[in-house]
Amino acid sequence: MSPPIELHPSTPWELRLFDRIPLPALWAGVAIGAAVFALFLLYTSLFGAGTGSLGAVAFEHGWLAESIQDLFLGFTLAIAAASVRVTLRDFEALRPALGGAASDLEPLRREILTYRPVPLAIAGLGFGIFSAFATVVTPELWAAGRFPGWTHPAVVWLGLRNFANWWLVGRAMLLELMLGHRFSRLGDHLASLDLLDRTQLAPFGRRALRNVSFWMLLAAFLSLSYAGKGWATSLMPLALVALAAFAVAAFLLPLLGARQRLRQRKQAELARVRAALREARDRVLAPDAAEPLAGGRLADLIVYEGRVREVPEWPLDASTLVRLSLYLLLGLGSWVGAALVEWLVDAVLRR
Repeated sequence: MSPPIELHPSTPWELRLFDRIPLPALWAGVAIGAAVFALFLLYTSLFGAGTGSLGAVAFEHGWLAESIQDLFLGFTLAIAAASVRVTLRDFEALRPALGGAASDLEPLRREILTYRPVPLAIAGLGFGIFSAFATVVTPELWAAGRFPGWTHPAVVWLGLRNFANWWLVGRAMLLELMLGHRFSRLGDHLASLDLLDRTQLAPFGRRALRNVSFWMLLAAFLSLSYAGKGWATSLMPLALVALAAFAVAAFLLPLLGARQRLRQRKQAELARVRAALREARDRVLAPDAAEPLAGGRLADLIVYEGRVREVPEWPLDASTLVRLSLYLLLGLGSWVGAALVEWLVDAVLRR
């Protein structure tokens, strides 16, 4: 477990919670999911069709499908907290390249830990209410396609649990975008930038890749809903595609500030070398050229201009793009694979 970090009144409560639990984020998420599942078992024993059985649903092994959704809740919380933590780590890795004294950088660090709660609450409520309503009114979820009524124990539980799940997802998504935007702004504070040696920009690429890896792992876990017949409703593909699209957006956002700085630096360097090219050309072509080596200098400037012109404007390299593709395949591939397994099992059972 990482050492506790300094928290502020407007630090998201997800980080407050996980920063004080004496477990790694993954196992803390498992513990929270297990606690929700225990609550499910208690609820069904009191109001359901038996311990672990809601009744009225159209699929079997409801307790197993429920455990996936409960762990999804815990993992969403873990990802939100871990994302803030790794952003702080990447900030510290970038600190030597940032201009200003240590005291000047503290407000930038504080920005990573503080957020207005109202936008996060609105995003969470929007996602939660839509998901809860859309899930419980889906006919394929219920036995014989009949909605059992708003007060039925199964409807109450599935509505509240889905609201909680996607309320957390909505908060976590907006928090991720806010983190990406604030990390992107660090590009404006780079003290210097060498176009031909961009190792100082590596934290931007790492931050972007972590965004994708976190959310694609979450999508891969959610795709386990396809492991059982009827566990995944028709809304599941929409949720998985939305997570993949969000992961791509979260990948690009932290890079925008560094890209803008690279673009400006590249344009300035091209303007400088082209001015030198014009000056060297005029000396070489002058009728009374007195500099025999001017032609060699002109050739060197032409080569240098080509190198600057070919410098990518995104702080990425080939290995980063390969990893991005693999992470996206992890999420989408697991969805397709799980759906294929469900189809094969169903085909075998029908024989």
